Amino acid sequence: MANSTVFSGVRVVWLGHSSMLLEADGMRVYIDPFVLPRGYPPADIILYSHGHTDHAVAAPSITTPRTVLMGNHCKLPVRVIDIGAKEKVGHVIIEAVHAYNIGKPFHPRDSGAGFLIRFRTATVYFAGDTDLIPEMAGFDCDIALLPIGGTYTMDAKEAAEAVARIKPKVAIPMHYNYLSDTRADPLAFKAAVDANPGNKCDVRILTP
Repeated sequence: MANSTVFSGVRVVWLGHSSMLLEADGMRVYIDPFVLPRGYPPADIILYSHGHTDHAVAAPSITTPRTVLMGNHCKLPVRVIDIGAKEKVGHVIIEAVHAYNIGKPFHPRDSGAGFLIRFRTATVYFAGDTDLIPEMAGFDCDIALLPIGGTYTMDAKEAAEAVARIKPKVAIPMHYNYLSDTRADPLAFKAAVDANPGNKCDVRILTP
């Protein structure tokens, strides 16, 4: 298995945990660069979903004076993007959306965000640290990056239900098997998605 995949001109690279790199139209967007192997190219945009230390980490190796830093409740010196707000950087439009736990104490409502990242040819939904929430039914995207590790977020079964609500063309699991209490089987996620006859979603499992 590879650590990257391409859909509709957007390259998605899973660096590990919830750390992602999106590349399209000459732009590089990193999200929550807690896991950042050596040698990765500089960022045009770095997004931070919330303030936990396994997400909001400064990344000097990919940060230049031209890099736009943006986040929600991330406790770093970045441009704040509130839930529902949209920011345009070049031709990329970024919208912060809800991400929170239901019945868990780790991520209260309005303490962090997910992102809809609109490139010219496709929209990527980065769910952030979230449970299955009602707002997902209104998220329109082509590629969904969904946590499946349980404990702090959705588990594989709940993430499959999120796919049924969001109806992306491609779903990629993340936020699992990096921290010891986020153990999950991505094949179980794929099986749960495939078991729903209404889903027409291509589950792509990446390996950091």
